[in-house]
Amino acid sequence: MKKGFLTNKYTISVIILLAVLATDVLLHQGMSRVILPESFTDKRSPITQLPACKNQLIVKGKKWIKAVNNLQLAANIDSSCKGFETDVYFDTAKNTFFVYHDSSVISSLDIDRLFESIFKKGVNASVWLDFKNLSTQNSKQALEKLISLRDTFALHNKIIVESPNIQLLTGFCDSNFYTSYYTPFFNPYREAEDRLVERIDSIAGLLKRYPVSALSGYYFQVPFLLKFFPGFPVLTWSDNTQISLVGNIYKYQLENQKNIAIVLYPYSQ
Repeated sequence: MKKGFLTNKYTISVIILLAVLATDVLLHQGMSRVILPESFTDKRSPITQLPACKNQLIVKGKKWIKAVNNLQLAANIDSSCKGFETDVYFDTAKNTFFVYHDSSVISSLDIDRLFESIFKKGVNASVWLDFKNLSTQNSKQALEKLISLRDTFALHNKIIVESPNIQLLTGFCDSNFYTSYYTPFFNPYREAEDRLVERIDSIAGLLKRYPVSALSGYYFQVPFLLKFFPGFPVLTWSDNTQISLVGNIYKYQLENQKNIAIVLYPYSQ
């Protein structure tokens, strides 16, 4: 008996695969959207004539470890680690950086102990410091402490200083640190065109006044930053998606896009 269209095993397999793909796209809508090209706006062209902080950064690999904020995670870092990110708050009274992400859950772990636990093992990695509370009140003292840490742990050309307070990154640039402007949180796929134009003009205006080495932002901001600010490397972060076709395509794009300098991933064994 001749099999019908819907009972043909190949047709059923295709239907199942399409259903799985549709579910994958639905579950990863943000990544799916980023994978596809987007013009955002034609009212502004890519801005290529912007000053930059030209300090060097040793980058031996694009995939770095995200949120190394405790000694347990630090103990797992070995010589295969190319770089890692840690979240820090500077305490002027104690003249040190404390390591934690959320200001509602304060930690007593200072950066000296974290660095000792990592670098005493001979790990030759670079460091991305997400400076959570950089301010006019602590910037000078924090810079002096960071210079001391750089000398103590032989981290010359191995430290990124990231902050949304771009004007305060100038002092770090002047002291030969690689700096990254943490761009304001917004989703360029969900904003009106006029608002996007305002975003472009605002970021460009800041970059003209306060040169930095790189720009950092959420994965859905990456295409926007790459298009309108092509002169700057982009730093970003992603999840460890293992079984998603969409997620794997997205990760492939991140890791093979020339102007994306670093991608943070949560630690996985």
